[in-house]
Amino acid sequence: MNIPLLRSFLLCLPLAACGGKTAHDTNRTIENPDYTQLSEQQLEPGSLRQASAVELEQLLKNGLRISLKNNQNVDTLVRESAINHFAAAVKTDINGHSITNVQVHGVDEADTVKYDGRYIYLATPAVYTETATASSIKIFATDSLAAKATEVSSIDLDATHWGDVSELYLVGDEQVSTGLVSVRHSLNYIALTDTEVDFASSDIWPNPIRQGIDIRLYDVRVPTSPSKAWSLSLDGNLIGSRKVGNTLYIVSSFVPHIDTLDYGLGTYTSNESNSAVRIRNEKLITDTRIEKLLPEYVINDGSPKPLVSSSGCLVPQHTDKNQGYLNIINITTIDLTAQKLLSSKCINTNVAGIYSSFDNLYLGGSGYSDWNDWKSFTVVHKFSLIESGVEYQASGSVEGVLGWNQPSYRMDEKDGYLRMVTTDYNNFIAPVHHLNVLHKVAGRSDLAVVAQLPNDTQPKPIGKPREDIYSVRFNGDKAYIVTFERTDPLYVLDLATATDPKIAGELEIPGFSTYLHPVGDHYLFSLGNETDSNGRQAGVKVSLFDIRDITKPALVSAQLLGSTSSWSNALYDYRAISFLQASDDQLRIAFPLSELFQVDLLSEGRGSLKLFEINGLTKDIASLDYAGEVSKNSVSDVYFWNGNERGILHNDVIFYVYGASVTAKPWRIIAP
Repeated sequence: MNIPLLRSFLLCLPLAACGGKTAHDTNRTIENPDYTQLSEQQLEPGSLRQASAVELEQLLKNGLRISLKNNQNVDTLVRESAINHFAAAVKTDINGHSITNVQVHGVDEADTVKYDGRYIYLATPAVYTETATASSIKIFATDSLAAKATEVSSIDLDATHWGDVSELYLVGDEQVSTGLVSVRHSLNYIALTDTEVDFASSDIWPNPIRQGIDIRLYDVRVPTSPSKAWSLSLDGNLIGSRKVGNTLYIVSSFVPHIDTLDYGLGTYTSNESNSAVRIRNEKLITDTRIEKLLPEYVINDGSPKPLVSSSGCLVPQHTDKNQGYLNIINITTIDLTAQKLLSSKCINTNVAGIYSSFDNLYLGGSGYSDWNDWKSFTVVHKFSLIESGVEYQASGSVEGVLGWNQPSYRMDEKDGYLRMVTTDYNNFIAPVHHLNVLHKVAGRSDLAVVAQLPNDTQPKPIGKPREDIYSVRFNGDKAYIVTFERTDPLYVLDLATATDPKIAGELEIPGFSTYLHPVGDHYLFSLGNETDSNGRQAGVKVSLFDIRDITKPALVSAQLLGSTSSWSNALYDYRAISFLQASDDQLRIAFPLSELFQVDLLSEGRGSLKLFEINGLTKDIASLDYAGEVSKNSVSDVYFWNGNERGILHNDVIFYVYGASVTAKPWRIIAP
């Protein structure tokens, strides 16, 4: 423990009379507060440490004071803390059907559609009326021989407070699903209970903001009559989740608040008017116990319980008495088989990306402020997955940020080494990209950088001037990076020696790829956009690359779909693309495509599921072949963006899921 640092936290803030009183003395006299010396705690390189209850209370309460100083209502902070990062290897289960496209084999990821080979579980979009908001989970029985899907039951949900189901997971083994997990979240529900709250004291921001995550486990052993088996509600805003086996990991962000604080008073200085309101706000903050600023949970609609202890939070190494940070990150571990919340780990720092291997969970946070010679940097924290939850291992830092596009894809673990791709946008006209390799230092909580590209012996840059990164994909001892400004360079990185990475080869073609998918060790499938000579999008493009010689990657074939106005959910949501290894020689692929076009000056459109095959995988050279499409029932459907569009492949049948519908077709009839 840093003794001088601890002592600095025990000193009283210079904004109220100390007088030897405790922070919770309701008789304490509050002077006119001056918050000008307070500043938000910035992300910094370095490991985390356990904070005392006093330290955590100081950081959170200062965070509230800073939000008042900046006239920033907690509602804004809640929404800014909502980060969606979902970070995929093809896997076909023993029944011959596709499953959710995930990044790491053995680490399941959530989706709004799940399939176990017998039943499709579909979270339908919410329906809004004047009196209620409703959503549902529909269950369809499938027949892969007759190419048929029949709805057999529906779980109706009141979405007034919780909204849509954003995530689904299946519980059970590879052959039989015994449970279905739904995850919903809300930014505006009032509390975990129906306790009345007095809103009268705040005219500017009358409604308290309480973020919530609703997790429900349904018994689906009899899919025609599913029943609720267990529920868990958490304070917090959902960042992401992963499931290993039947253990679910929820990463959430919680912004503490005090219901009756008055915002909208401008800069907080001692010379400002409305001093009575400022003093009242300060008294509310001072008199609030730390336990009231921490998240809670409820099981089966019972009584709220603390999710974390006031002395159980990790914070950066260096903080001082005038800093605050109003955000708590929680990693909550749930045993779905035992229907039990195992533990929740608390971190009071910034997080901007999550990645999970089979053994470890990594949380990354990016900062855009100067740090020594760095103009931007990323700090990553490693947590091991243990039987009782997660355990903090180490932290590391690298130059550059994780970027705007799927930050989880920029991280990967192999043989204990973490590989990360970051970008320095200090000069946005010429961003600089880095490959970083980190490894835990024995006996210390540090992830040290053991290799980097470019370097003195490998000075070649990743990307040409002005090119940004559009996709990254790691695959064993290789990595693939696509950069783009007007053309699409594909870089192949040789990572066989972890401490000596190299750019092995590159290929430059028009367009860019937003999703890369290794097909064994010999080929690489990509989905992206074609572009014209000026870099403007000209349609959706699928490509197949030959990477058997990593020094000379080659384009096997590319096919253009639609036109300038064409779009696919799969371009930026990799769960919308499905794969099925139909045989050693053939891989099948399905993804949705929306096309708009003009007819007599009127815009019309069509939506369909595009089907492709990669054939000849056991021969000298493979081919990428168009296999047809499955169209939506209605042309007007194209105008409604359906985030749950999916193509489920099962033997020789394709199930096209969109909205609340499932259309089944035999692959052999569709294929030319």
